[in-house]
Amino acid sequence: MASDSVALAERLLELAKSLQVSAAAAITAESVNGGSGAPSSAQAAHDAKHLIAETCDALMRSVLGPLEYTVLLAESCQESSALYFITSLGVADVIGEDTVSIADLSSKLNVQPRFLSIALSCLLPRGYFEEVGGFGSQVYRNNTLSRILRAEDPQTLKDAIGFVGDEGFKATSYLREAAVARPTAGADAEAKPVPAVNLAYGFEESVFAWMAKPEHPWRGQRMGKAMQQLHRMANGGVISDFPWASLASPVVDVGGGIGSLELALTKAGANGDVKFTIFDIPETIGNAKKTWAAQPAAMQEQVSFVPGNFLAPTLEETKLPQGKPTYLIRHVLHDWTDEQVVEILKNLAICPHHQHAAVGP
Repeated sequence: MASDSVALAERLLELAKSLQVSAAAAITAESVNGGSGAPSSAQAAHDAKHLIAETCDALMRSVLGPLEYTVLLAESCQESSALYFITSLGVADVIGEDTVSIADLSSKLNVQPRFLSIALSCLLPRGYFEEVGGFGSQVYRNNTLSRILRAEDPQTLKDAIGFVGDEGFKATSYLREAAVARPTAGADAEAKPVPAVNLAYGFEESVFAWMAKPEHPWRGQRMGKAMQQLHRMANGGVISDFPWASLASPVVDVGGGIGSLELALTKAGANGDVKFTIFDIPETIGNAKKTWAAQPAAMQEQVSFVPGNFLAPTLEETKLPQGKPTYLIRHVLHDWTDEQVVEILKNLAICPHHQHAAVGP
């Protein structure tokens, strides 16, 4: 095992050096090309980064062995819960640029100090926050990692963590119930399987329709912000990785949410003369319009909005814009069952006169 660990550590060093070279090449190419970057260099850096992450995990498995590593994986739910707990309370927001004791945090947040102490103790070894004065002082300040938990940070992931730690986390705890559930005999034999998130929260409609209900509008609003934050992180080289300006206009972004992709493209001017139509459920389109209303007029002119439902029984009922040259599906299909994905793609396939559809994960 020791030899395996040494070999993995040496491999890790090689990958780290290659990432440094790739990153430097990407920066050089970006400056030479006037900020447009070089897809090949960016891809090399992307691949090196993910190989490093995989090698780090392999090294950890080698060092810990099957027993310790498996227990570590099983107990990672505790760290996830701690991250959600601390972020949803707004601990990083309260700390701000100051140093704050556990007693002051407890008082300001109106929660028991021992719960804060336990949650922070879960996150400190992972690099979140700093304990001023060393272990046991229980006086904390923000650092690079904990700052992205603040609502006002430009790179905030607060809503994303809220969405993942609430709906996402609870849904995963019902996977077994969803997997073993079977339709009853008779008329219900054709019933479709119930998703885990429906079992977790006790609703029958789609998760998006449930979040849009007036009983809890904050869920839909949080999801919209979460998608924007997650897409901002995942977009990475999206501006330079695809020749967006070469697409036939307008591009119908099916399930486009609030238009986070279009925000990135239009801010960078990477879309050229291409205009976009964002298609989503009415509640999401309402949130999208609010987001775009805060953008410069020149950006607003490049987008339009169409509310609808791509799973409606007929093409006409979906309200999908028909006869457009380009249809885009990105970060959408993974949210639906195989049967529903087929229906979505069928509706797109029969949209008259379309030339092609750009389909993403």
